[in-house]
Amino acid sequence: MNLALTTEMLQSVRYTGAVYTPIPVARAISELVVSLTPEPSHRILEPSVGDGAFLSTLATKLPEANYTVVDINQSVIESLLHSREYIEKNVKFHVGDFIEFACDHIENGSDPFDLIIGNPPFIRRHNFSQTFRDALVRIGDLSKYPENKIKNSWTAFLVLCSKMISKNGTLALILPYELMTVKYGQFSLWNLMSYFNRIDIFVPNERAFPAIDQDAVLFIGRMNSILESGLFLQHVKSLENINDSKEYKIEAKSIDEISTEINGFIIDRETLDSIRVQRLKLPKILDVCVSSPGIVTGANDFFILDDEKVKQLELEPYSLPILKRGSLSTKLPIFTKEDFSNASAREATNLIKISVPKEEIPFAAQRYLAEGEEEKLDQRYKCRHRPLWYNVPISQPTEGFFFRRSHDFPRLCINEAGVYITDNSYGVVPLPGRSIRGLCFSFYNSLTFLFSEIDGRFYGGGVLELSPSEFKNLPIPYYEPSEEEFNAFIDAHQKAKGNPDAILDFGDSWLANKLSLSSLQLRGIRASWHAMRSHRLRHGRR
Repeated sequence: MNLALTTEMLQSVRYTGAVYTPIPVARAISELVVSLTPEPSHRILEPSVGDGAFLSTLATKLPEANYTVVDINQSVIESLLHSREYIEKNVKFHVGDFIEFACDHIENGSDPFDLIIGNPPFIRRHNFSQTFRDALVRIGDLSKYPENKIKNSWTAFLVLCSKMISKNGTLALILPYELMTVKYGQFSLWNLMSYFNRIDIFVPNERAFPAIDQDAVLFIGRMNSILESGLFLQHVKSLENINDSKEYKIEAKSIDEISTEINGFIIDRETLDSIRVQRLKLPKILDVCVSSPGIVTGANDFFILDDEKVKQLELEPYSLPILKRGSLSTKLPIFTKEDFSNASAREATNLIKISVPKEEIPFAAQRYLAEGEEEKLDQRYKCRHRPLWYNVPISQPTEGFFFRRSHDFPRLCINEAGVYITDNSYGVVPLPGRSIRGLCFSFYNSLTFLFSEIDGRFYGGGVLELSPSEFKNLPIPYYEPSEEEFNAFIDAHQKAKGNPDAILDFGDSWLANKLSLSSLQLRGIRASWHAMRSHRLRHGRR
């Protein structure tokens, strides 16, 4: 199949979640699952059949089995119905919503399936259809799974499929990497660990879906495995080559340990045990500062203008200095007025804050707002809920800020320029007895960087993201530097020129003394950060 998706197709993916499985991947997974099954699978379900990639292989491997395939797209089912490949096979085709199908199946006490296999859709909660939203209560009632933990369509598929498996059955689903990195994914894993006898998660180095910015893993849950029970990660080259794997056993004793264990699977056990102890000892970001997301405009390109446009529209009285994503060119942990001046010369750095009725502003500015209404910006979700759609709510500049997303390494900066920030950053205000210098100084070390990789999530292009709660709960070895120590810290950054290892060399020198770490422990932490970072960046630009 052609994996190159058009813009229209990518937009469709947001709401339908439909990205079909490459045939080589479906074939490899099907063959593996058949080999793992202790006895022949007589009843097989594919919950979102798509173009039939799994069905095609399984019908050849297990010709005597009874198949049930479901898809909400009628044309997809009609295409499979007319395929000669399935004419003589025992295949029941069902056109409709799988969630409704599964709930009916569970409510009616219908026969369970020996194998459920497929690639469920990926739809974020805010893009759920009303029908899907209405079904959440029903899913919760039938599965006893918390409704508020179903934040993506694949979670609902995973939960319902697990309730339709026979006592010796197997569940095999391609799921997003978020299964491992986000809290609701980790919650689902923790719940399923007590349900399945053994769970294997196959983590590939290569991307399963090259056309979209999304990493994927393979979840295999077995009700009755002859192998050791528990949760295991299988590190593989790709989902096309899953027989040759390196196995890691996940030894989480509580849901709180899942994040460190499952995301640190490539970290050696000694270092993993060491940082778990440090996590319990160290304060968190929320213990040393208050943090909150920056300004949400609802339309950055409209509300954030360059200097020339501001002058042209006579908007100077309504302009506030703001830093948006990508505007930070300095490699230093301090954003100065000179840095802002340089950014203003290159791009838009003026937030337009108009809090009065339109008739009270200059005609040129009125025309500017009229253009926004012509573009229907006043009807956007954020804008239409404001008394004046163009009056952007603001939060005051903070002493520091942290960028929600990063590539090479996470960035926390002192806001010496006193600028406003967008919601791509979190404003940082030290608590009493702490300082912004101390917070910034304490952030740049191998241990905090490692916890950022473990606690954050990443996307197909290798971008690291820390949600507000993930940032707040990040462990930090807080240290209040002297004037001399802080100057040395800045000097180290200047000499490093953005090289993270040079930056960490400085931070690790005081970290070792503060936490009484041996040189061997410190090398283990740095090596683990490198391993985690390389794993994240494996699909991105180097």
